[in-house]
Amino acid sequence: MFRGSSLLAQFTVVSIAHLLAFGLSIYLLLPLQARYTPELAPYASLLFLPHGVRILSAWLLGWKAILLFAPTALFLHWVNFGSAGFTAVGLLGVFSGIACAAVTFWGLAKIGMDFRITGGRSVNWRDVMIAGAVASVINTFGMGWAFSHNTDTLVGYFIGDVSGLFACLFILLLMFKFTRDASESLKSEQS
Repeated sequence: MFRGSSLLAQFTVVSIAHLLAFGLSIYLLLPLQARYTPELAPYASLLFLPHGVRILSAWLLGWKAILLFAPTALFLHWVNFGSAGFTAVGLLGVFSGIACAAVTFWGLAKIGMDFRITGGRSVNWRDVMIAGAVASVINTFGMGWAFSHNTDTLVGYFIGDVSGLFACLFILLLMFKFTRDASESLKSEQS
């Protein structure tokens, strides 16, 4: 359904999901985290939901996800860092996040582990988690290279990305279950 939607509809869904995930991660979860883990860098969220959005977008939309994800990623980068964040290093960091998911699904397919959604392929959440972990490694290295972060911060990025993807998949699972249960309930009432 989502894959067959118009480009504008896909952009709208990806953008809203990204903005919501980022807002929850940075403005709600990160301040809570700072209370309990003040030794971590104040910008390394241990539950970074936008990674789940970028992985699911790339899984469903392939390379197109980069174009759909970039506007909100650049906007949010500007919100956090202002025009000072638009240096070569700053842009390298943000683009490692934008591209890591699509690059990962493409790279895994090239080595015979094609986890992308295709015609008759069934959904396997384990494959999505594996791709998400690999994409997080790419993103973590990109962020580390761009910003020279210490090891603790890089580990925080990895944990945040993977736990954020897991949380997004769990939320989707609950949504699908609720939708299926509601549909079955409606059918039984109509019978």
